Amino acid sequence: SLHILLKPESGEETKLNINYICPEREQMYAAQEMFKTANKVTRPEKALILGFMAGSRENPCQEQGDIIQIKLSEHTEDLPKADGTGSTTMLVDTVFEMNYATGEWTRFKKYKPITNVS
Repeated sequence: SLHILLKPESGEETKLNINYICPEREQMYAAQEMFKTANKVTRPEKALILGFMAGSRENPCQEQGDIIQIKLSEHTEDLPKADGTGSTTMLVDTVFEMNYATGEWTRFKKYKPITNVS
């Protein structure tokens, strides 16, 4: 928490306690962790994500609406088949979604079956 010392004219000290978790540091750390495994995100996209996490609400892609999705990474995962017979390889996209209307962001995975190219 952040302590602010106020010194009024009377000379008495008033201590003001403000619960303040440094959002910049926490979010920069979260973003760096996220970018470590990101193999699809571009530099401008990283800048956009960092700006959003730091509080910027200036949407550069207004024609796309309030919700912007950026693909962070793409990899394959072997997942067990629903019927229990072995596993199937899926293409997994990790997506960062920013909502410029609410200021909220989320990360989620999109699974796609890999189509065999003959």
